[in-house]
Amino acid sequence: MRHSLIFFLLFNLPVGLALATDVISVEMDEDTVVPESLRLAISQDMMALSKLSCDNSVPILLMFSTEDCTYCKRLEAEVLGPLRLSGADPERIILRKVLMDKYETLYDFSGSERSAENFGIDRGVEMVPTVQLVDAAGRELVPKIVGYQTPGLYDDYLEKAIEVSRELFAGC
Repeated sequence: MRHSLIFFLLFNLPVGLALATDVISVEMDEDTVVPESLRLAISQDMMALSKLSCDNSVPILLMFSTEDCTYCKRLEAEVLGPLRLSGADPERIILRKVLMDKYETLYDFSGSERSAENFGIDRGVEMVPTVQLVDAAGRELVPKIVGYQTPGLYDDYLEKAIEVSRELFAGC
């Protein structure tokens, strides 16, 4: 029943709203750099994120990315960066990026040291960008959001996913 409700909420967005949205797209290629003001913090310590999540009683949004991923840069510049600038982090959600090809190791939610790539693979990340909303223990709250193309539709879908994640977040 709970999963049916989650799927219903996430997959039944008003199409009319998405079509009516005037979307501005940022032109980017693999050499383009996301403006610093729109960049998400890169996280190498999931235990620290867990503590931050507990302290603020909000879920964590992890964006899995690679350095040369054009769609990842667009997602960060067009959706996630502006969301961070709006004050959503840490009031509504903790926003962080995991670069699967940038650094060699990170600490996962259990405190174990591992490669960022293996961390992503173990979490079911098969392509980038992938957005995963999790609780403080690293448990997935809603289905992953994979890929990025249409900002207007994506914004609505992400907002719904954040709201459902906040409702399902059980605290620490």
